[in-house]
Amino acid sequence: MTKLNIYCDKNEVGFLGVNTENEEFSFEYTDYWEKNGFELSPFMKFGTNIPSKVIRNFIENLLPEGQGREVLSSFHHISKSNIFALIHIIGKETTGALTFSVNGRFPETSFREVPKSELAQRIRERKNIPIELWDGNARLSVAGVQDKLPITIIDGRFGFGEGDLASTHILKFEKETDNIVLNEFLSLKLASIVGLEVPNIEIIKLEDQEALLVERFDRENNNDEKILRKHIIDGCQALNLSVSHKYERAFGSGDMKDYREGATFKKIFSLIDKCSSPILTKKSLITWICVNLCLGNSDAHGKNISFKIEKDKMSLTPFYDIVNINIYKGKYDTDFAMGIDDSFNYDELGSFDIIEFCKTLNINLKGFVKEFNKVSAGIRSSLNDDILIGFISEGNIDFYEKYRKDVNSRIKKLSDVINYCLEYK
Repeated sequence: MTKLNIYCDKNEVGFLGVNTENEEFSFEYTDYWEKNGFELSPFMKFGTNIPSKVIRNFIENLLPEGQGREVLSSFHHISKSNIFALIHIIGKETTGALTFSVNGRFPETSFREVPKSELAQRIRERKNIPIELWDGNARLSVAGVQDKLPITIIDGRFGFGEGDLASTHILKFEKETDNIVLNEFLSLKLASIVGLEVPNIEIIKLEDQEALLVERFDRENNNDEKILRKHIIDGCQALNLSVSHKYERAFGSGDMKDYREGATFKKIFSLIDKCSSPILTKKSLITWICVNLCLGNSDAHGKNISFKIEKDKMSLTPFYDIVNINIYKGKYDTDFAMGIDDSFNYDELGSFDIIEFCKTLNINLKGFVKEFNKVSAGIRSSLNDDILIGFISEGNIDFYEKYRKDVNSRIKKLSDVINYCLEYK
């Protein structure tokens, strides 16, 4: 049995083991953590024999997907399916508070400054040299598929922290000619305007390169001497789902579209009663649904929602990864990650779907319609009054106009469908 020690702020949480012959995982909490800590997820209970599948799902959801997994695998000559080895590689800084090490060995506290000119050059070269690779190490500890880089900012200086210094921000980069940086910035800002809690964000210029700088909500800077880590889990970890089940239709929209065993709104809503403020949690989830509908964020899947866990307390984190995917219709799949009743795209979404959706999730229909109208009016007025125009560079005006036209058109169609629900019923 091969084992890793798991820590939270250098307090020993437990032991992760794997039987290399049958790839069965084991996990046990320390006595100290059972007395003083918290359960890492709703499925990893104190005093129980935690199944291997639960442990595997929890660990794999900490790993990057797509190109990020490829980089880790090829750079370290480790199979992409070797979950244990991969978490060992990136375990010194995962999403949330946990660190994984052998025999409690921690790296020395240090800060490697990265001049903005060097960072800009690496961003330019990232198609040839993966942005995740620095100084012979893989700097990738954030789950997901998008091109991104965890970075530490100390007194305005960019760099990489070790030991007591963890990353404080995430840099997200442009994708081809999609204006994805501006898209996410606009979407998150509009979400914030209408009442959703989102991370602090800004578009920064590194010489000729634009990037989205996102402040991590699972970190807290303690006077630039120590970065405190906060334990969070994403929706898949909270529901004991594998990464491959982050979409409701885990096998896509083809011949197996009726296989709907992945993350669903119903499953997400089942977590409400586990939160310390169920009423506020439900209200925030409803607002999130309305925002996603208005902004065309059809890629709101099970890993794009997270929960903060403390002792005897679970609550929603700020909302993130809100992007108008529908504006790229024809280039990317724009089907809903999680269905609205039996509807998986805007073209087929009707009043009956909304009515049944609210009934299934025990949402007051009048309350849902009222919230949608509030959210849609706030988004529309913000766009039409050019509240965010000051953040738009001259070269991005055309995309901004396209974005505004797309969102306004969608809201108009949705308003007809959703407001008709009250008459239809």
